[in-house]
Amino acid sequence: MFKKQIAIAIAGAALALGMASANAAMTFTVTPGGIGQPGAPVTATSITGNSSELLHSTATGHVGSGYIDYGYFTSAANQQVFFDSDAGYDLYVKFTLTDTYGSPENVLTSLTFDFYADLNRDNVYVAAAGNGTTGTEASVTDVGGEDLLLGSGELVTGVAAFNTRGGAALNANTTFTLTNNGKLYFTAPNPFFNMSFNGFNNQTGGAVINTDGTIAINAGGVTSFNVPEPTSVALLGLGLLGLGASARRRRQK
Repeated sequence: MFKKQIAIAIAGAALALGMASANAAMTFTVTPGGIGQPGAPVTATSITGNSSELLHSTATGHVGSGYIDYGYFTSAANQQVFFDSDAGYDLYVKFTLTDTYGSPENVLTSLTFDFYADLNRDNVYVAAAGNGTTGTEASVTDVGGEDLLLGSGELVTGVAAFNTRGGAALNANTTFTLTNNGKLYFTAPNPFFNMSFNGFNNQTGGAVINTDGTIAINAGGVTSFNVPEPTSVALLGLGLLGLGASARRRRQK
């Protein structure tokens, strides 16, 4: 089974990419002052960051956990707005998931995530890793104890895929429910989008496969928010090869 899931055809990842682009991203507004942070409100179309996860292979699929560490918004005017270096706070997600083997894609059976603001930008991020034999977990440590939970979500439906060139895709329909602090930060639209979409899709590299049955995946991608159409849902993607945001891993230890 372990060999089967890493030999999924390239078409699987391509399908996930096509699904992810089915809906255009819509604008949303964040207001840093709502959570006591400097910076003017930003109307954006997406948030760019890095993801890291370690999957454990089972007889029927995988279980795994990881994080997304965000670095900047892309504004509605297509400008990059770096909140972590310019404004002094950080945004990140912690998630867990399970899937079952399928063809050409695995089927997600669970996915839960929490979306946080690190007000002091002092967290320690440890990326998932592997040496071909043993995998190590991805983790986030809240050093100052001041992180705010802004929202949470869980799986509606989703798929995952690998290909023979080491690429991967994981896309899922999720809920996204804001906390009271989250409503002070994500201020428009109101009520906020109840589905979230992350585009993390790449066809090569990114996965380290270990003989202990684990797969370490470090990635980068873009998160946007949308309300899905009945026949064309928005997707949440986690865990593919890094983009330019990879340079923002400077806080990893």
